[in-house]
Amino acid sequence: MATVFLVNNSIAKFSVDQNVSLLAGLQGNGIYVAAICGERGTCGKCMVRVLSGFLPVTPSDKNYFTNEELQAGWRLACMAYPAEDITIEIPQSSESRFSVVDSFGDIPCSSHGSTSEHSHAVAIDIGTTTLGFALVHVHSGEIIARYSVVNRQREYGGDVITRIQKANEGSLELLGQCIRTQLVQGIASLCAVAKANAKANAKANAQDAANICTIAIAGNTVMLHLLMGLSCQTLGQAPFTPVTVDMISMDYRELFRDDGIALVNAQCSVIILPGVSTYVGADITAGLYFIDILKHTTAVGFIDIGTNGEIALFNNGTMYCTATAAGPAFEGGNILWGTGSVPGAISRVQCMNGIFSITTIAGEPPIGICGSGVVDAVSECLKCGYIDPSGRFTDTVGKNGIFLAQSPDKRDIILCQKDVRELQLAKSAIRSGFDALLHHAGIGYDAIQTLYIAGGFGFNLDMDSAARIGLIPPALLSKVTLIGNSALGGAVKYLVNSDSNNAVNMIIKRLEEFSLPDDVYYNEQFIENIRF
Repeated sequence: MATVFLVNNSIAKFSVDQNVSLLAGLQGNGIYVAAICGERGTCGKCMVRVLSGFLPVTPSDKNYFTNEELQAGWRLACMAYPAEDITIEIPQSSESRFSVVDSFGDIPCSSHGSTSEHSHAVAIDIGTTTLGFALVHVHSGEIIARYSVVNRQREYGGDVITRIQKANEGSLELLGQCIRTQLVQGIASLCAVAKANAKANAKANAQDAANICTIAIAGNTVMLHLLMGLSCQTLGQAPFTPVTVDMISMDYRELFRDDGIALVNAQCSVIILPGVSTYVGADITAGLYFIDILKHTTAVGFIDIGTNGEIALFNNGTMYCTATAAGPAFEGGNILWGTGSVPGAISRVQCMNGIFSITTIAGEPPIGICGSGVVDAVSECLKCGYIDPSGRFTDTVGKNGIFLAQSPDKRDIILCQKDVRELQLAKSAIRSGFDALLHHAGIGYDAIQTLYIAGGFGFNLDMDSAARIGLIPPALLSKVTLIGNSALGGAVKYLVNSDSNNAVNMIIKRLEEFSLPDDVYYNEQFIENIRF
């Protein structure tokens, strides 16, 4: 048994058995460390620095740190098994300050629930990476408060496949309790924000914000299975059959037990919005409802860009949908210096005369690079001739990659060849999925009148950069409309409109799912779209 001492942390120390990884010890003591590869030592995100004591260098450590960094004590927590007392620090790239997009457009309201002046409801979007909350006045449709936070399930894997595997290996209850605890905490934080806002604006009845009568939850199918404790055994293997994707209504106590019951009305109901399949979930149903997809009279496209890429196309009364596994690159995963959208993450990159200039989130010193920054960096490298159309670095680039900035601890933040390959795979998956839907519908880019881009990554993305790397068809650049967190917007819309059930059920009935893996055209396009 070894004792681990932490600096700059509210938990000063904890003990860990020699057969337990340092990462597991951190997680077991409530210390958040992203481990998006599922503890396989392949993402490099659980880095810690040993200040005293000894941790042996593993092969995975050598893949992510230079000799100088190894000598300075840098290690991957998931591969470390302390045999003696050590003192460590966790770098400030921790995602506890993740910047989450919880904004969306205005929503017309036709009261759906109680007409009481003080009835409130909560909309929740459970994303693979982030959680979004909105407190809404049911009668008026006014959004009283918003709250957002990183999904702490990222401790156990960055994508749905990794979490399915974790659940099936015996961690289903752990993952479920993790998200249920966060939702209760999120609702409490939402009410606290509402009270603070009411006090600041000298409004009366601030306490009534906690009198919640309904909670509507959207999310992808895997996230909702984990929330409800449903088996994930059939989600990760053909024919990928979910336990259910139906709309579910339950009592608050049925889902959350007695957790946080004082926050809500005794008769509070929880509505789980419906999905279509394992990989086209309620987040997409909510997003399509948010944009009134069935009311369009011209062809429109919808792409929610994230760890999973969900795509829909409406044309001549027919609606197709599909999903493709883009991987975590757009969220900073599998990128050497990748990080989430945290303060200090490089989010914009420009290159002038061979010199790179950067912009970071919140203007803080650079600690890594998030998804939009990776897209910008590759786009600029293409423009300046550092990357050729195949994605290979040209001879002008040194063996270590392209230097972007220096971190506060004097480490070089670089873009490496593997980062470019990760982005190529992710962008090709999204673009090829969209191209395949168009081909299936028998139309071209010229027929599309509006291309809706949803999700936090898309909201922060420079569209010119996205078009240059081929993520967005250049022909549709002028037709792009950014809609932010459409899943959260759809959940809010469900709460405040009287025809919500009919409208959502109509979308479910009209959606025709299109499978990509066996589609010859998709596979051909995937190879073609790998190139820039």
